[in-house]
Amino acid sequence: MHALTLARNRGSSAYAASQRITSLCVRRRCRSTLSKLWVPTGGIAETESESGHDKLIRAGFLRQSQAGIFQFLPLGLRVQRKIEKVIDKHMESIGASRLSLSTITSEELWKKSDRLDRVTPELFRLKDRKEVALMLSPTHEEEITTLVANTVQSYKDLPLRLYQITRKYRDEMRPRQGLLRSREFVMKDLYTFDTSPETAIETYQQVQQAYKAIFEEIKIPVLVAEASSGDMGGNHSHEYHLADSTGEDTVAHCGSCGYTANDEIAVSRPKSPNDVDATTVSSYGLWRGITKDRNTLINAWYPQRNGGSLNLHAIKSLVPELDTSVHDPLPLWEAAVDSAETTLVNIIDARLAPSFSKIHSKLPLLPEELKDDYIGPQYATSTAAGGEGLNLLALAEGDGCPRCESGTLEIDRALELGHTFYLGTRYSKPLEAHVSLPENPSKQVPIQMGCFGIGVSRIFGAVAENRADCRGLNWPRAIAPFEVAVIPSSAVNDETLAFFDSLTDGQSFDAVLDDRKKAFGWKMKDADMTGYPIVVILGKAWRERGVCESICATIRISQGLTLWGWAARQSAKISFPWWGCSPPLSSTFKSEPQPECRPENERQVRKLHAPIPGNSLGNIANSRATVNLDTLEPQQLAQVKKQLEEELDHLTSSFSQLHGAQGRFKECLRCVNSRSEASKTSNEVLVPLTNSLYVRGELTNIETVLVDVGTGFLVEKKLKSAATFYENKINELTNSLKELEAIVQQKQMNVRTIEEVLRQKMMAQQSGQSQS
Repeated sequence: MHALTLARNRGSSAYAASQRITSLCVRRRCRSTLSKLWVPTGGIAETESESGHDKLIRAGFLRQSQAGIFQFLPLGLRVQRKIEKVIDKHMESIGASRLSLSTITSEELWKKSDRLDRVTPELFRLKDRKEVALMLSPTHEEEITTLVANTVQSYKDLPLRLYQITRKYRDEMRPRQGLLRSREFVMKDLYTFDTSPETAIETYQQVQQAYKAIFEEIKIPVLVAEASSGDMGGNHSHEYHLADSTGEDTVAHCGSCGYTANDEIAVSRPKSPNDVDATTVSSYGLWRGITKDRNTLINAWYPQRNGGSLNLHAIKSLVPELDTSVHDPLPLWEAAVDSAETTLVNIIDARLAPSFSKIHSKLPLLPEELKDDYIGPQYATSTAAGGEGLNLLALAEGDGCPRCESGTLEIDRALELGHTFYLGTRYSKPLEAHVSLPENPSKQVPIQMGCFGIGVSRIFGAVAENRADCRGLNWPRAIAPFEVAVIPSSAVNDETLAFFDSLTDGQSFDAVLDDRKKAFGWKMKDADMTGYPIVVILGKAWRERGVCESICATIRISQGLTLWGWAARQSAKISFPWWGCSPPLSSTFKSEPQPECRPENERQVRKLHAPIPGNSLGNIANSRATVNLDTLEPQQLAQVKKQLEEELDHLTSSFSQLHGAQGRFKECLRCVNSRSEASKTSNEVLVPLTNSLYVRGELTNIETVLVDVGTGFLVEKKLKSAATFYENKINELTNSLKELEAIVQQKQMNVRTIEEVLRQKMMAQQSGQSQS
C-alpha cells in the first residue's frame, strides 16, 4: 500500500513523500502526545511560599483524596514507575527476586513477633465477618518470615533475597508535607536470609552498594547515617538522607572523616567536666517527663549554658517506656503521687553528677505544687546504657567529632529516603524460620535476616521539594515523566511529526509532543511547571531554516540545533552535551534557600546551522550564518558579546568534562593492558561500578573484563576486545576535543572582533557628540 501511495504522488518531493511514509508507519505505534494524556493543569492558583508538593498538585501529578492520601495521576504514575525501574535494575544486580505480599495481615501474626502492642496507635485495624482481627500492613517482616519458614527446606536454599514494591499504610496522627508524611505510601522492601551472621553482614554490605548506585543514578546525594533500629529490632542500621531544610530528621556530619549519624545516636567528642560549673542551682537545666504506664516520674538534669538544649533521645535510650508525646506532665504527676507504686528517677548529665549529691537539696526535685507530697522510691543515674558517662545535651554545630581529633560536626535537617537493618534472628526465632547446617545436621538454627527499605513515594516528594524553583519542578533525567518535551509554536504538521519521530525512533529518548490547542506561551509556562529536563522548541527558525531551540532546565542553557544535528548526536549516542554534566540535587550539608528563579533573558538561542547531513562538530561551526556587525547598534553588539561569552563558559566546561572522561578511559586502558601482560594466575581487572567510578576487582574468568558502554549497563568483553573498545573511545574523545578547541578559538576570535567594532562605534559616537 505504501508503494501505491508513492506512485500516485510522483509530483510531490521525495522529502514530503518520505515524511508521509514515516507518518504512516508511526500510526502502527502510539506517539506520546499531551493531547491524549490526562494532565489536569490550570484552575489552581499559585500560593505564596509554594512548596514542591504544591507544585506537584498544580502541575497535575497528584490530587489529594483526604488527609495523607493521594491519587497518582498519569504524570505522577510515570515518575513512580521510573523510580521503580531504577530500583528493579539494582535489586536484580544483587540477585534479588521481586514478589508481591498481601496488604492485609493478621494481628495474631504480629503478636507472635511481640510487636503488635508497640505500634498499635499507628495501625489501620479491621475485623472480617468471622471477627478475625486483621490490619493493613505498615511493613511485612512477619509475613515474609512466615512465608520463608514454610517454604525453605534446607540451608542449600540460602542465601535468599526477596523484595517487593507495594503500598503500605500507617495511621499518622498528623499527616503533613504531602508525600513525605502520608498515611498511604509506596515502599520498596528487600528481605534477605542467610545462614550465618558473617554472610548476613556481607549481604548487608552488598545491598549498601546497590543503594548507593540507586541514589547516584537518580542524582540524589545521600548522607549515609548510622542509625537506631527502633521497633524493627536488630543491632546494625543505616539511614539514607537528603540534606534539605524541609526535613524532619536531624543528621550530624563530620567533613574531615565522614562520620555521619542521625541525632538519635550521634555523639560528640567528650568534653572535660571542668567546662561546666555545677556548684550553683542556675547551672542545672530541668526537664520533667512520665512513662506510658504513669508509674515512673522522670527528672532530667542537664548543663544549662550557652543555650544548650536537651537530647530526648538520650533519655529514651535509658527509659524506653518514656512518653515523649506529653508536653505538660504536671497534671499526670499530680495524679501519680497518690499511687504507692510511683517512683521518681533523676537522670543526671555526667558533668553535673559529681556535684549533684551536694546540691540536690536545693534543687526543685518536685514541682512547686507538689513539694509537700511524698513520693516513694527515688533513684538517680548518670551512666548511659553502654556504661559511659551520660551526655544529655543535644548536639550543636561545631561540637567535636567523636571519630577524629580535628573534625567538627555540622548539623543539618534532612529527609530520610531509605533505611537498612541487620535484623539477625529478631523475627526468625519467634516465627520459627530455621534450617539445619551441615556441620550439625541434628540441630536447627534460626535464619539470619536483613531488611532494607526505600521510600518510593518519599523519593518522589523529596526530589520535588529539593529541586523546585519559582518557575516549577525540575526532574532528574532518570525519573522525569518525560526526558524531552517538544513544543511547536504553531500547529502540528508533517514536519513536526517527522522530527518528533526521529527523536523517539529506537527509543532514543522518552519524549512527549505538546500538541494541545493552547497558546504557545501557556505551553511554555506549563513545561516549566512540569519540569522536563529538556524542552525543544519548534518556532519560526524551525519553519524557515530547520533550526530548533533546545533548552536544558537544570543548567539554564538553550542551544539551537538542526534536525541533522539532532540525528548526529543520536547516532553518536551523545544525546545532549549536558546530559552527563547536569548537576545533581543540592549536595550541600547546609540548609540552603530555594534556587534563584530562572530569568527570562536566559532563553537566548545559540544557532548552529548544519545544512547537510553528516556534519561534524567542526563543520557545524564553519557553516554559521554570516552577520554584518556594522549594521548592529552598540546595544545589540553588547548582547551578542554577552551571548558569546556565555557560550564560551559552557564550551570550556564541556572541554573539561570531555578531558576528564578521556583520562578515565586512558586509566581503563592502562589497567586492561597491564592485566594482559600480567601472569596468567592473576585475575585482577578494572570493574566499572558506575559511569564515573572504576575500581579494581576480581572475576572468576580471568580472560574477560566488564566495561561500561555508556548505556548504564556493564558488558562482558574479552581483554583484547575491551582494550580496542577503550582505544576507540580515547580516539573519539581526542577528535572531539580537537574540534571543540577549534570552536572555542573561533568564538574567542569573534568576541575580540565584536569588542573592536563596539569600541570603534563608541568612539564614533563620542566624536559626533563633541563636534555637535
